[in-house]
Amino acid sequence: MRIKAGPIILFFIIYIWAYSIFNAVNAEEPSCETFVNEQICNMTPTEQEKWFWELFKNLINPKDEAEIVEV
Repeated sequence: MRIKAGPIILFFIIYIWAYSIFNAVNAEEPSCETFVNEQICNMTPTEQEKWFWELFKNLINPKDEAEIVEV
């Protein structure tokens, strides 16, 4: 009696695939602090909007403009 390896290998491939799918579904969501500054995460949406608006304005119009020196 000979055991064929094809069905056994196919079973384990499907098993590993299903295991990885269900582990990905049950994975914990990363917290805000993982990707963003903790100070921003703890702000309300209104405070966040104000903070980003000030950042944007400082990027567009810097207060202390650096001199451009040509060599």
